[in-house]
Amino acid sequence: MNTEHPAAQQTIQCPKCGSAEVEARNHEQHLQKIGGVLLSGAGTAAGTVGGAASGASIGAAIGAAAGPLGVIMGGTIGTFVGAISVGITGGFLGHRFGKKAGVIVDQNIFQDYQCQKCKYRFNAKTEAAVKDEK
Repeated sequence: MNTEHPAAQQTIQCPKCGSAEVEARNHEQHLQKIGGVLLSGAGTAAGTVGGAASGASIGAAIGAAAGPLGVIMGGTIGTFVGAISVGITGGFLGHRFGKKAGVIVDQNIFQDYQCQKCKYRFNAKTEAAVKDEK
């Protein structure tokens, strides 16, 4: 008889068979990893492209003081610096938001509990709402 919070006074019962042998299922860790990896990759890609473009224009503007060769060198160096710095920032932020998205998906989509007798999976919030409507 496991509940989501050890201090919870209310026991969870299976809505199908009424058994109190219910196990909490935890998807959060897996979803945090998946969300973090996916959005980290997306953030890195978006940051790299945006950073390269802005870095190139800033580098070219700075290098303009040195003439045509300065524009080329400044643009090239600015491209790499912008791509790396903004790409890293985009990846970090994507990872953070991806982990949060994983938690939200876990709380709202996946079934939180599984009955050990009949193997029925259910979400306690959804089952409580269904009982209240009846």
